[in-house]
Amino acid sequence: MNTISYLREVTLFAPSNEALEEPGVKQMLQDKKRIKEILKLHYVKEKLTIEHIRNKTINQVQTAADRKKLYFNVVEGPRGNQTVTVEGGGVNATIITANIAATNGIIHIIDRLLGVPYTTVLDKLKTDPMLNSTYFLGQRRNFNDQLNDTTKRFTYFAPIDKAWFDAGNNYPSAVKKLFMPEFSYHTKQILERHLVIADQAYTMAKLRELSNDTVKLPTSRDNLKIRVKESGESYILEWQHTKIRVVRPDVECTNGIIHVIDGVFFKDSDVRVTGGASLATLAPHLIMILIAKWQL
Repeated sequence: MNTISYLREVTLFAPSNEALEEPGVKQMLQDKKRIKEILKLHYVKEKLTIEHIRNKTINQVQTAADRKKLYFNVVEGPRGNQTVTVEGGGVNATIITANIAATNGIIHIIDRLLGVPYTTVLDKLKTDPMLNSTYFLGQRRNFNDQLNDTTKRFTYFAPIDKAWFDAGNNYPSAVKKLFMPEFSYHTKQILERHLVIADQAYTMAKLRELSNDTVKLPTSRDNLKIRVKESGESYILEWQHTKIRVVRPDVECTNGIIHVIDGVFFKDSDVRVTGGASLATLAPHLIMILIAKWQL
């Protein structure tokens, strides 16, 4: 706290008393080293009023913790009211009291302690506003169900909604099929390429350390071969000669880590059916028969 008091301009996102009384939080507070790192996640070295955030003039900001950012989201209510959320270290909190003036900055009270995960990979995926498409596709063939398993450790490279949109522009026919129920087998295979299941979850720093050349990660489909590069304060993944930016690294969950990425590990050849034909090219009457079968 002494460091904060010496800063000339600072914004502190302070957890409420109720947030600090959570059982998992109270246990963590016994670890002084962990407390120090988590505290750094709660302040930024500039003044950020709630108006700046609501006007969406800023949607992310670097914290005092190395390579850790806060991400803001403004949710519009049915009556025009706005709820402002902040995410740090995989934890999403709501600003419940804003713009408390301090001698050297501003304090916002939030309803959770950042950096102490309390949701599984599945729950985080389900509630993240940037990952709607990835969650939707994962509902096919029950792919998402495994992400609630707390006995495993997942590293999930989860594409943002815009990544699927961009892939659709590049491969319109193939990506369109991925959102069709009849191609759920292919959709599941592509998502499996994004999901690493191992005895540990991999942070981006760890992956960067491992990938001096190319790192092979055991996915539920086969080995994912990527290279991790640094670009300023961001990470870049190289896969199949394609560069993909890590939009939000190290989103921590109780059973793993999500890395939110702006691309999809996808090739046009991924969507094929036996015999080299696609259902889209079959006779219309055959498609109608299949549709009728699904509806029975």
